Amino acid sequence: MSEVEFDRIADVYDETRRALDEETLGGLMEMLTKYGCRSILEIAVGTGRVSVPLMRRDYEITGADISRRMMEKARAKGLANLVLADGSGTAFKDKSFDATLMAHVFHLLENPLAVMREGARVSRIGVFVLLRKGNRPWFGFWGGVPPTAAPAATAGKVNGQSPNDQAAAKFFEERRERFRKIAEKYHWTWDPARRAHNWGRETEILESYPPDELKVVSDVVVAETLEDRIARFQKGGYGFMSEMPAEMREEVIEQMRVDAASLPEWTRQPRHEVYQVAMWRSEKLLEGKWRS
Repeated sequence: MSEVEFDRIADVYDETRRALDEETLGGLMEMLTKYGCRSILEIAVGTGRVSVPLMRRDYEITGADISRRMMEKARAKGLANLVLADGSGTAFKDKSFDATLMAHVFHLLENPLAVMREGARVSRIGVFVLLRKGNRPWFGFWGGVPPTAAPAATAGKVNGQSPNDQAAAKFFEERRERFRKIAEKYHWTWDPARRAHNWGRETEILESYPPDELKVVSDVVVAETLEDRIARFQKGGYGFMSEMPAEMREEVIEQMRVDAASLPEWTRQPRHEVYQVAMWRSEKLLEGKWRS
């Protein structure tokens, strides 16, 4: 996503995302405390959804982001030290902070190693990243892959898939096809698989650049109604919707409402969001061991 896309969704960003819960915040703070980190640079600080709670607990926070509008929201919440900067290149001196923090940003980075190394350069101790464990997107109206809350596998697998697996695959393919047709009608490029790929990026990065420590910090149950999901989409708080024609959005929402009556029961169940914190020591990232 570009700064323009983030600027466009800044006004609805917070209301279309779940606030950082106390369990996740507590786990993140435990990791920072373990390594003696108090002064922190958050790359992609956004509206301050992570940094503001840390600031209120007496951490020294500086935020960097590519979107002025997003940082205006963070400043209104009390974050004073904010700079307009790309994460792969900042103007800070070496070891200006105890740590660099990134939260929910890996899937957006074209060159994550470059950003991690810049974070390591300006950090005395290391780079900390908050991310979802498993990175499997929960059920979305436009398709996707079945979440972990989908029906359990049963006997009688065909080509490695249980009957439930096959039913879920058919369900999602039918939904993707309906939304492809809507997108084609408006000559709009919309790849439903992009969402699954983006979240899979976090797993790829962890495998490519194994952290010095990786710890699960929370397992939160999130209950959300179908109307909640429709309302979030209607507000347009996602980058891929930033240039979507208004008529197309309305038609998609109408299709959502039509489909809602026939959704499988497992799509209505609360989902688990499991978060973990990865930590890379600065000296390890700066060794040049890995290639971008």
